[in-house]
Amino acid sequence: KLVAKQQVLGFLARRPSQDLLAVEEKVLGLLIQDGCPVPRHLGSDRAEQFIFLEHVGERTLDDLVQEDGGASSPAYVRRAIVGLDAIDHSCSRHQKILEPLVPDAVNKQALQVSWQAAGQRAKEGLEALHRHRGDGSPSAGTCEELGKMGSWLASRPPLLGSTDYNARNLVVDKSTGDLHFIEFAKIGYDWTERRLVQYTSSLGSGRDDGCLFGLLDAGSAGFYQEHSGRPDGARALDYHHIYFLLNGAALLCRALEAPAADPGARLLSLWRNPERRLFQFAAHLSRELSADPLARSFRSGLKLSTN
Repeated sequence: KLVAKQQVLGFLARRPSQDLLAVEEKVLGLLIQDGCPVPRHLGSDRAEQFIFLEHVGERTLDDLVQEDGGASSPAYVRRAIVGLDAIDHSCSRHQKILEPLVPDAVNKQALQVSWQAAGQRAKEGLEALHRHRGDGSPSAGTCEELGKMGSWLASRPPLLGSTDYNARNLVVDKSTGDLHFIEFAKIGYDWTERRLVQYTSSLGSGRDDGCLFGLLDAGSAGFYQEHSGRPDGARALDYHHIYFLLNGAALLCRALEAPAADPGARLLSLWRNPERRLFQFAAHLSRELSADPLARSFRSGLKLSTN
């Protein structure tokens, strides 16, 4: 077996850094050379914009988690942590080669701009969740603590890597237990912890029974900190987890408040069981990934119903 993927957007490429086939070929070649868990590039057809890749499994992590309720997730979360760390090191090692392939839309400056928008959405999500699941409005202190977390995250150096990070881009081979990362046609700067949170958050989009499964817990956050050698790793994961959940809650609450208009109608067609998802966003916010005092203070100030 092999995988044939057509890069439809590849027909729009104007510059070498926008040649999606060339970027993915180059990145996968370097990652394979360094022993990273990614599929091998087998060939390309530029006229039709096809790239041919090694077949590395039948199921995505998102599908697997939705189907077994997260029962198999602990082992795969650890593999994701080890694999992403290897990809981090490889991209850093080859930064001079990869830097020219980074589009302006995902460079370091663009990341700071998009992070400001994520901060505004997180604040909106905090307020919206209290409207839908809580009692009144969040306290001024809670909003201030959220802002402090966002500022600290923004001050940390981002790393090169994939800009398409979600649980559907982790492929599992159930017969061997192997896990591989896919989708490297577009690379840019972001924070490892943000990537890891989203790689290990199963959303089940488009499934009738789909729901939210956040696979990280305090144990896996501690493992990440130890394995990566980053003394603030668990703290960063905790903060990014909070921001991810609040951004998701903001999008869902917007959709519920304007269900007939796009993009709300589109989101509700993908995120089924919206009231159940709102409950899950609130419940996951209460889950500690670290012993960080700021995160603990933030959670203690939440007035969200998880019943």
